[in-house]
Amino acid sequence: MQLSAHVQITISMLDLFFESRIPFDVLMSKFFKNNKWIGASDRREIAELSYAVFRNFEKLRFLTSHISANFGRFYVLAFLTIERKLSSEKISEIFNGKRYAPVALTNFEHEFIDTLQKEVAFPSNALLNYPGWMTPLLQRAFPHDLTNEMLALNARAPLDLRVNTLKSSREVVKKMLADSGFQVEDCRYSLNGLRLLEGRIGRNHNIIRKGLAEIQDQGSQLAAEMCAIPCAETLVDFCAGAGGKTLAIAASMRNRGRIFALDKDENRLQKARLRFKRAGLGNVFCHGITSKWIKRHRECADVVLADVPCSGTGSWRRNPDMRAKFTPKDLDELLIVQEEILESAQRLVKKGGKLIYATCSILEEENQDQVKKFLKKFPKFKLGFVRLQNYCGEFLQLTPYRNQTDGFFGAILEFTND
Repeated sequence: MQLSAHVQITISMLDLFFESRIPFDVLMSKFFKNNKWIGASDRREIAELSYAVFRNFEKLRFLTSHISANFGRFYVLAFLTIERKLSSEKISEIFNGKRYAPVALTNFEHEFIDTLQKEVAFPSNALLNYPGWMTPLLQRAFPHDLTNEMLALNARAPLDLRVNTLKSSREVVKKMLADSGFQVEDCRYSLNGLRLLEGRIGRNHNIIRKGLAEIQDQGSQLAAEMCAIPCAETLVDFCAGAGGKTLAIAASMRNRGRIFALDKDENRLQKARLRFKRAGLGNVFCHGITSKWIKRHRECADVVLADVPCSGTGSWRRNPDMRAKFTPKDLDELLIVQEEILESAQRLVKKGGKLIYATCSILEEENQDQVKKFLKKFPKFKLGFVRLQNYCGEFLQLTPYRNQTDGFFGAILEFTND
């Protein structure tokens, strides 16, 4: 497939993205599923081009601020001009109007490309690729390292695996990967984590398919490790989603005790059930979140993990599209949801137990501020201390620049016996 076809497919997917609220990776997966004629190598090229656009999104948004239609087309035109440094003639060859190619350039589009050939003075948020309205929030989060952290958040993320210790060991899986040609090392913080230094591993790889390991960033692995209580009998994963952290928790409990995986989305729980079966788990019970269930299980759990919906700012490396449509209203709504979840989740913690609050956000508004509000509202809880491999502190607070992980936050809230 020629570059012109890759460009047209990218434009088509971007247009669909701007018209919906679906994350780009989900949209792209559905697009490829509905267009099976697109081969694997072409899919990789198209994905690379699409994500390169998102990694330059704020620059492109700044350059196209006067455009009112055909956003995908103009974003790609701007990207090819300022980042790929293609000449007007080369872009015209791509936009040639032939089958599978974008339609030919209009006079207005030629003029648009010509204006981009001149030197542009970008605002700092465009150079660092974050929404301008988030400037005070990010300056608060990173008063000294904003530039370095934003550059790290705009880089490609490494791939981390969590070894399923119910089926194998880190040493065995590490050797299997090395024998398959992968360069791999132990993760710095997580006890059962491996990081691929080169190459990628898909979900159809034998190691993943057989449940020997799961693709999971270190931050998520550490959230599960924070849940560790010796001889814990009951644990609740309050926002289990597709079950990634539940899997890690179950492995650490060695299939003993009981784990309740809760979520409001039945489709996600169904996917989680399949993953639990593949991993060989027999102590996980999936339930929808209802007030009746919470009331019936009040103070039942030694540990409750509340990995709440959040801005996802800490995962911008993996999902660079997330910053494209995130608004102040979205943040305000999330802050309310996070408070509500914490209030519900605390009802399930027994005396002497603990509530783990976690986000994949780098914003203090979603992290430290939420913890402070919770402790003020529920004085029966106190802040615990985080002790993990090569990490200790009042909070678990990871960033790509400082820790070479996704941005991640965790806090231990202990239910006192007083």
